[in-house]
Amino acid sequence: MAVPPSYRNRSVIFLDFDSAFGTGGHGTTEGCLIALEHAMSGGETVLDVGTGTGILAIAAHRLGAARITAVDIDRVACSEAKRNLAINGIEGDIVVTEGGIGTVDGRFDIIAANLRTPVLVGLMDELIGKLNPGGFAILSGVMEKELHPFLCFLDAYPLEILDIQRIRGWMTVAGRSEPDHASPPMPRKGR
Repeated sequence: MAVPPSYRNRSVIFLDFDSAFGTGGHGTTEGCLIALEHAMSGGETVLDVGTGTGILAIAAHRLGAARITAVDIDRVACSEAKRNLAINGIEGDIVVTEGGIGTVDGRFDIIAANLRTPVLVGLMDELIGKLNPGGFAILSGVMEKELHPFLCFLDAYPLEILDIQRIRGWMTVAGRSEPDHASPPMPRKGR
């Protein structure tokens, strides 16, 4: 079988999973992987929120990230992510943290959050607060019917929408924060 030209320079990621999300076959994960490819040139700091199997953190490593932190509230997911880092020979290169985004220190050039829309909405202040000025946010887990309200919600944040992908009914939104946004995010409209 011939390998499609767009896949010829891609790396293989090995995964062993039981119950964590993120196998690469779901539209949300695929959308995040494509957005990571577009956002990264090498040397970035990356935060993978809701890491699941660790697939996005592993992909960021393969794409040349300088520092990667993966966080998940699920203990089992963190264990599976660590196991997958080991399978891919990079267990010492990525920090996996059990807990919410608030347990992670610092700010990042790229934040990938593959979560459901209500969770994204609830975490948006923290996500924007962890994003470096001019950094990229990759937000996935949005159903097609949720896209318009979600984009309206994002209008309240210092985020320029650069790309929206639809893969098998799931939407991935990629945006760049304003180069001069202050550390605390803009308050949402109506507060």
